[in-house]
Amino acid sequence: MDTSLEEPTTPMPLETCRLEVERKAVGAFLTVLQGSNGGRTFRLGETAVVGRSPQADVQLSDHTISRLHCRLRKEGENYVLIDLGSLNGTYVNGERVNCRVLADRDRIQLGNSLLQFAYYDRLEEAFFFQVAAAALYDPLTGLHNRRFFLEHLQREMAFARRHSFPLHLLYLDLDNFKLINDRWGHLAGDQALIQVAQQLQDQVRREDLLARLGGDEFVLMVRGVPEAQILQLAKRLRQAIQSLPLQVGAEVIHLTCSIGVASLLSLSAETSVQSFLEAADQALYQAKVQGGNREVLL
Repeated sequence: MDTSLEEPTTPMPLETCRLEVERKAVGAFLTVLQGSNGGRTFRLGETAVVGRSPQADVQLSDHTISRLHCRLRKEGENYVLIDLGSLNGTYVNGERVNCRVLADRDRIQLGNSLLQFAYYDRLEEAFFFQVAAAALYDPLTGLHNRRFFLEHLQREMAFARRHSFPLHLLYLDLDNFKLINDRWGHLAGDQALIQVAQQLQDQVRREDLLARLGGDEFVLMVRGVPEAQILQLAKRLRQAIQSLPLQVGAEVIHLTCSIGVASLLSLSAETSVQSFLEAADQALYQAKVQGGNREVLL
């Protein structure tokens, strides 16, 4: 066989050959393999409480998990998993446990969520955090992305229906945003979106879910706020955007936005995720028709 056209082989540095030998674990981690927070990786400290409460060190948005479900505590060179009286129990490799010393790559079942306990080196740590970021977050703004939001919303809708729990969607669109791209270019538009996203994030509660759907469209899922108060929240978000001084090129401008609001309890029991989102979008359309820079509840 004629090998004259083959590219020459690049010599591999000797340091690369030693890479596997020199790799050492830098810490213990929990990675969500399955469940509502699938893809997320949490680095563990000396102790960490896992649950769905905002007070938990590792917060999982899974309603089959107790608010404070279990604790992982470092003892010497090992981590010990302790159940905190959870309703649905804590399982390690399929066995229900109250207290267990964890081994590398043990699998922990909490409600509908499956997690892996593992010791990662720096390469593995970087890889898993990169995978989680791609699966969960919008690369421009750092907010959750459309895919994650819709998957999460489906679970929240089921919970809200079972418990007659208020659940609202706020669909937000910037007014005349295209003018920024047309006048200053898309790079300036991207910088404006980053600033808007940060301003919105500063206004919402930890238990609510904010995402960028694409372009200049954002959506916020709000749990437990009565309908009588939801327009006040929408107005506060709108005013926060309007008060934000955006640095675009050499100029400072102020954007306005329109917000459409939909309530799950006001819709039929057969409402799908897509229909719920479309209801909020229809309310947004009405806000735009009325001149923009306002909030409308469907």
